[in-house]
Amino acid sequence: MLSDSDTSGANKPERRRFARFTTEIPVTTRRDDLLAKGQAAGRSSCRLRLQDFSLGGLRAESAVRLKQRERLTLRLPPTATQPAVELTGRVIHCRRQDKRYQVGIELCQTRDDPMSSPFRQLPRLFSVAVDYAQDQLRVAGCSES
Repeated sequence: MLSDSDTSGANKPERRRFARFTTEIPVTTRRDDLLAKGQAAGRSSCRLRLQDFSLGGLRAESAVRLKQRERLTLRLPPTATQPAVELTGRVIHCRRQDKRYQVGIELCQTRDDPMSSPFRQLPRLFSVAVDYAQDQLRVAGCSES
């Protein structure tokens, strides 16, 4: 589902340039800056729940606080038709909401390798989101015929 509005409840003017695609995908996240500082693998990873995305970034929910400007590598799960997708980005904001955090992530290339650009993966991101939504409908017994 596409959305032009900010669902965070903030009374700020909309600054997004691209429409949002709503989804509910679990994402494994590698905290690249912590890993570079020698943190143990368990401390340098976390799970996010992707809530929506656009051509410029992602909004996710996290159980742990992430640091602003922190570099991340996000791994979306494989689906029946798509292999796992890796995207890189940087935390724009991390705001506490109840007992969790709302995280805004800007898609950007955080590695020197030109093949690691998240923009190369955008078509697959949309495919994974559609496949994941269809899988969830099938699991719930609501599949379309």
